[in-house]
Amino acid sequence: MYVALLSVAAAYFLAWPIWRAQFLMEIWFTESWNAFWQDAAAGWAPLYPSPESLIGNNYPPLSFYVVGLLGKVLHVDSLYVGRWLSLVGLGALAIEVFAAVRILTGGRLGAMVASLWYLAIMARNSTIYIGANDPQIAGLAIMGAGLIWFLRRNERGASPIPAVLLMVVGGFWKHNNIAVPLVSLAWLYAVRSKFALHAFRASAEAVLVGLAVCVLIFGSNFIPNLLAPRQYAWSNIMGNLGHLQWCALALLIWAAWAMFDRKSRPAQFTALHIGVALAACIVQWLGHGIFGNAEFDLIFALAIGLGATFNRVGEGWLAMRIGANRCRDAMVAALLLRLVLSDRQETALLLLSSEFRQSLYDSERDLLSEASSVAAMPGDVACFVKMVCRQAGKPFVLDEFKTDELVAMGKATPAEVKAMLDDRDIRWISWRPNWADTSISRWLSSRNLQP
Repeated sequence: MYVALLSVAAAYFLAWPIWRAQFLMEIWFTESWNAFWQDAAAGWAPLYPSPESLIGNNYPPLSFYVVGLLGKVLHVDSLYVGRWLSLVGLGALAIEVFAAVRILTGGRLGAMVASLWYLAIMARNSTIYIGANDPQIAGLAIMGAGLIWFLRRNERGASPIPAVLLMVVGGFWKHNNIAVPLVSLAWLYAVRSKFALHAFRASAEAVLVGLAVCVLIFGSNFIPNLLAPRQYAWSNIMGNLGHLQWCALALLIWAAWAMFDRKSRPAQFTALHIGVALAACIVQWLGHGIFGNAEFDLIFALAIGLGATFNRVGEGWLAMRIGANRCRDAMVAALLLRLVLSDRQETALLLLSSEFRQSLYDSERDLLSEASSVAAMPGDVACFVKMVCRQAGKPFVLDEFKTDELVAMGKATPAEVKAMLDDRDIRWISWRPNWADTSISRWLSSRNLQP
């Protein structure tokens, strides 16, 4: 029954991002930003502009080339290739959660519960990244594959270096998925592995060689772009901390078991993994403009921790009093309730509201209409919705993230940014689409019904 209930929850929450992925609309502002660079990579154009320009690229290059060239070979817009890879990456991560739990505890049922919960919470909690053209999910899937390989090799007493090198590859796909390699190297030292120093040295050398090759290929602009200026402040953390409410329950469930089973290897490994992932999330949130993707390492770690908890819950204090099966019942019930007790239910609106479904078709039509108008404009144009400019065939001439950071750090004023646009004769288009409200309560109230 656990598997059936969680399967329904995962399918329910996945329905919305999968259905939405077909539309020519900007799910999240990084979608078109990525697509511009994927187009450049597919055409072998420069990926890292001059630091003095109004655009910047602080991502490593691998995802741009893979997505851009796949789109070129398949004759498919790289926007949709990136969306497909996001969904494939999510499925791969669920499989990796299953595999990690099996390696750590051996139990199949807990592994299945963990992987389905992972699918459900990611689809519910991260709708701007699931099925969107963003490299974060696929990059984490590469890291997850490295983790499974690492755990298997570590179990057999084999050298973990090949697995660690795969994680380095994942870092050149997306550079802020840092918890898995840090945990893997730290675990080698924690268990006093004879491979600890060799693995650390090999990974450090691989990173340095990779960076050197990038500088050789992309020139002196590569490092300044990768280290783009960003404002850091404690207030940025405070603005994001509330988002942890969605995985706080999973953290409490895991901690209640791990505290009483702390001498076991599964508890010790998951404690290290979750601790590092949580710390990495909070440290990244110091930076301005960093959102829910910093949390993905933590959700992945918590899913593995939940699977271990489910399989070994009998070692906990509560199970000794009410029984392991009742603990598992309560655990799954609480996780399901946390998922469904929410005002935002896009999948329900897909089923209940023809207006909501139509709004996506209207949004796509409006974007195409606006793009047609922009295409007729002479010269360079910068769009608030970059997909409009890309659809209009306009080059990428303004990265608001870069200019916003200059303003946030006091290196420029809004007036000076406007003057930069005027000096380069760039026209600004502020059009943005009309979105249907995704709140169930507002949908009900619009029909004079009580939520």
